[in-house]
Amino acid sequence: MSLRIELDHNGHVWRAQGQPTDLSVPIDPHGGLPRAWYKGPPEVHVVRSDGWTGSVAEGGAVNFRDIRFNPHAHGTHTETHEHIHDAFDPIDAQVRSSAIPFVVPAFLLNATPVLVDEDHVVPLSTLQAVQQQMETHKPAAIVIRTGFSSPLQDWSSTNPPYLESGFADLLCTFGIQHLLIDLPSVDKEIDGGALHAHNAFFGPANTPRSGATISELLSVPKSLAEGVGLLALQIAPLVNDAAPSRPVWFPAVASASAT
Repeated sequence: MSLRIELDHNGHVWRAQGQPTDLSVPIDPHGGLPRAWYKGPPEVHVVRSDGWTGSVAEGGAVNFRDIRFNPHAHGTHTETHEHIHDAFDPIDAQVRSSAIPFVVPAFLLNATPVLVDEDHVVPLSTLQAVQQQMETHKPAAIVIRTGFSSPLQDWSSTNPPYLESGFADLLCTFGIQHLLIDLPSVDKEIDGGALHAHNAFFGPANTPRSGATISELLSVPKSLAEGVGLLALQIAPLVNDAAPSRPVWFPAVASASAT
């Protein structure tokens, strides 16, 4: 079976080339990783009531379990501006309204963090270096591969890298609607609630950027080449500011449309 995807966007035809790659990290209540934001591992519990058990291993007819997790802390997730604003704009509503298309034109960016004082930051210069490609192709999404560390860890109290000041602002200038990164946040772990990158990308509470999303805690293989691609941003149907997601990357070429 082969899959062919072709998309017309900004005067270019984007064609998928090669096999898709799943960029998600699952919520794992058995292994307990990844986790962040000072949360313990996700939990799974067999449901028991009135002599009935939801465990086949214990003689039950079916496995029937309760799972407790936090979307922001326990795996790849996608969030809306509701994450930082007092507003009801759940991610599920955006998906159902087609604000997030099934496939979007995207760009994969290599951005190795650099040490600044006592922090590692994702340098603005890496984005500035691909400005011409951004302006030519105008992708709607960007996948940032820092390659800083394995996502399968407890990120709490590790002061992970974050976007350098001005990075999120430039993404908005380029028209990026969907920001994805292989870190637990686009902002510094402890910043007094400033959330500079979140605020710059989502916009102010009274006039937020319509349809903008941020996805965090991805796993982006080194084997994927920097450049254009097509992104299927699959999001769990959960009415919340954030939900577990499965970004799928299709390497692509983008050629000028015939006139």
